[in-house]
Amino acid sequence: GTNGTLTVCETGGAVALFASLGGTPQVGGTWNPAAPGGMYDPATMAPGVYTYTVLGTSPCANATATVTVTETGSPNAGTDGTITVCENGAAIDLFAQLGGSPDAGGTWSPAAPGGMYDPTTMAPGAYVYTLNALAPCADASSTVMVAEAQQLDAGEDASLQLCSGAATQDLFALLGPDADADGVWTGPAGPFGGMFDPGSDASGTYTYAFPAGACPAASASVVVAVEEGPDAGGDGAITLCSTNASISLFSLLTGTPDATGSWTNAAGVPVPVMFDPLTASGGVFTYSVAASGNCPADRASVTVSVNVAPVAGTSGSLALCGAGSPVSLFDGLGGTLDAGGTWTAPDNSTHATVVDPAVDASGVYTYTVVGTAPCVDAVSTVAVFIAPVPDAGGDASTVQCSSGATFVMTGMLAGTPQADGIWRGPGGDVVSAAFSPATGQAGVYTYTVQAMAPCTDDVARLTIAISPASDAGLDASVSICENSDDAIGLFTLLGGTPDPDGAWYMADGTPFDGTFIPGTTPAGAYTYAVHAPAPCAAATATVVVDVVPMPVADFIVEGAGACTPVTVTLTNTWQGGASCAWLLWNGEQVEDCAPVTRTITEGGTYGATLIVDAGNGCGTDTLAVPDLFTVYDQPTADFQHVPQAVNTLAPDVRFNNTSENAIGYLWDIAGLTTTTETGPVYTFPVGEGAEYLVCLTAFASEACRDTICKVITVEDGLLIHVPNAFTPDGVAPNDIFKPVIIGVDPANYRFYIFDRWGQPLYETSDPDAGWNGLFTNGTEVPIGVYVWKLVAKDKITANRIERVGHVTLVR
Repeated sequence: GTNGTLTVCETGGAVALFASLGGTPQVGGTWNPAAPGGMYDPATMAPGVYTYTVLGTSPCANATATVTVTETGSPNAGTDGTITVCENGAAIDLFAQLGGSPDAGGTWSPAAPGGMYDPTTMAPGAYVYTLNALAPCADASSTVMVAEAQQLDAGEDASLQLCSGAATQDLFALLGPDADADGVWTGPAGPFGGMFDPGSDASGTYTYAFPAGACPAASASVVVAVEEGPDAGGDGAITLCSTNASISLFSLLTGTPDATGSWTNAAGVPVPVMFDPLTASGGVFTYSVAASGNCPADRASVTVSVNVAPVAGTSGSLALCGAGSPVSLFDGLGGTLDAGGTWTAPDNSTHATVVDPAVDASGVYTYTVVGTAPCVDAVSTVAVFIAPVPDAGGDASTVQCSSGATFVMTGMLAGTPQADGIWRGPGGDVVSAAFSPATGQAGVYTYTVQAMAPCTDDVARLTIAISPASDAGLDASVSICENSDDAIGLFTLLGGTPDPDGAWYMADGTPFDGTFIPGTTPAGAYTYAVHAPAPCAAATATVVVDVVPMPVADFIVEGAGACTPVTVTLTNTWQGGASCAWLLWNGEQVEDCAPVTRTITEGGTYGATLIVDAGNGCGTDTLAVPDLFTVYDQPTADFQHVPQAVNTLAPDVRFNNTSENAIGYLWDIAGLTTTTETGPVYTFPVGEGAEYLVCLTAFASEACRDTICKVITVEDGLLIHVPNAFTPDGVAPNDIFKPVIIGVDPANYRFYIFDRWGQPLYETSDPDAGWNGLFTNGTEVPIGVYVWKLVAKDKITANRIERVGHVTLVR
């Protein structure tokens, strides 16, 4: 490319140098001084000549071009600022209000001649300072915010001459019309509120000021001189109750009034300093102190209001009867009282003026008249006593039977009479409340319940009439034999003095003529009834007729059929009244109807006789049974079995029954079978030996039996098996040679091994041991045929056996 130039702002961003070359330069060249990425960064690089070189390929030389870089400066307008100036203050330099390090030579907008702000001719607001920059840098600017403060006016100095009794003065009003509000007052004693009270504030200079700020401080003074003169104090007011104590009007003035003044009422009439609210009327009272020196007379007033105290009368009481008419509670108060108050009941609830004895309760009723403050409420009370109303009940009448039970007369009255009254008889004498119709006098009886004043006594009357009772006599009973021939008149059996005009009835209510005929008339209760006038009930009496039946002798036996010794009980089954006699099998006689118990020790058949006598001459009955019951001698069960030794090779067994005193048998053979044979034969299972429980029950009767059980052992029968070859090569099975034996006596056992020349190789007496194919020194015997010999005994039969054979050893 061709040479070029580049102008940048010293505060600007990086710029590509390649873009400033002329022509059509090739890319891929290098810059000198170095320009990373071909970029010029004013913040880190210096202006000058930057050479761009593109290497040539021989014989072409390198090509170069340059870019001359220059930088322009960026102006500094500083940072924004603020200032407050007094509205009539001197001009200020705006440039001095900027922050930072601004460059001089800029311009202000709005215009500020010489860069100065004059508050007397210019308006407050934003003033912008601008510096123009050379391209490519941008212009710079900053702002000064100008505010103006108002110059406050404290007014003009003044003076004030006052008498000590004068009214309070506002000193601000003396500063003139131009004085601004909200200044601060100070006086001889320090901060001051601006209101001068000649009675309490001191003479001296009082200053009104505004503190310095943007504008200078401003102040004005008022010099106050106080001349001592008459002081009547300040006005006062009070509200009193007519019952309050007398009060000094002077004490109601405020401030420090002179004590030399005098008091007059609103009409100008002199009044005493002490005010009595009970006798004096309220109003405005003036206190006057005469003039002194240059000061005029001074006056102050006190306004007194008097509220009349309420009057509730004096407390009292009322005594009322619960049955009386309603009464006004005011009747219970004394003295004078104000109307318009309120009544409260004993439970503090609001109550009407009238108390009603029928519904209201006894207690203290309170009358309250509300007072106007400061008067308190007036309260009086009426103690009301309401006497309970006596209740003797209502009149009544009753008709009683002379045989009736004693009753309480109060219960006959109507209503709900009280229980504390007094009864008087027809003659006026006091009587008990309990009345017995059998002895009491018919007539009118009065019941009086005394009352508490002011109630009156209450009286009720009971009229009693008495009806005579009838008499049916007294109950009776009679026993008659079933076979009697004599008829009986039941009336003759009644006790007492029964009336003769009654009627007889059977138990089911059927009328009866009163004559009982045995054998025809049924036994039972017969009622005799005599009717009576109301309210008496019909009188009845009962005759119970018992017909004694003919006895029947019979009895039952307990214990028959059992084994001796046996307890036998004979029980009489006759349930009626009777006497009994027993004649037993051994000639013994027993006079008793209770069961007879005896013990029998010998088997046999026995008889007995029972005689039953019903008594009253009604006859006897006899029962004789010669073969009444049988008892048996105790049987004994036992058996043997043949053969004694049983094995699985011969499991047949015959059982020999050796029982005594038995007539029947039952066999249970190990639960395998049962039989009633006398001596059965049984074949036990073939195979391995076992033990079997065999039981025999021998019967004399169902209630008389005996059982025996025995264990039958079936042994294994003798069995021998000897292998003909074995292989002692260390690999199971067949490593050991021995016989397989069953039923051999282990105490009589020998087993031998010989070679073919008869030399012994092995011997043992242990049925569980065997030969391992070794010599006695532990070496292996050769493969071949060897001779064995077995000598043993059968453990059941003790028979000796001896056997010889050959075995082949193979490896």
